[in-house]
Amino acid sequence: MTTTSIAPDIKLKQAEGVVAADMNGETVMMDIEKGVYFALTGTGHRIWSALESPTTPVEVIENLRGEYEIDEGDDLDTIVTEFLSNLVENGLVTPTN
Repeated sequence: MTTTSIAPDIKLKQAEGVVAADMNGETVMMDIEKGVYFALTGTGHRIWSALESPTTPVEVIENLRGEYEIDEGDDLDTIVTEFLSNLVENGLVTPTN
């Protein structure tokens, strides 16, 4: 499986055509065009919320570091970048200006 490379300063936002709803702290989404369902929990739910407006991966990471206790040994940058890449690959998030 290949992962889309995402620049840390690119602005990303929720893609048009994706319907999402908050269900008790979980984000449930459907890509209307593809007819595919997705669900996000925990920090995934928080990241999705941050992408309501154009946001860079760096901003997402900084916000998570401010909201959660994250161990210094955790490679948050890589984890979040891979997660965002997965969202882009699935058409849930798109780059914007």
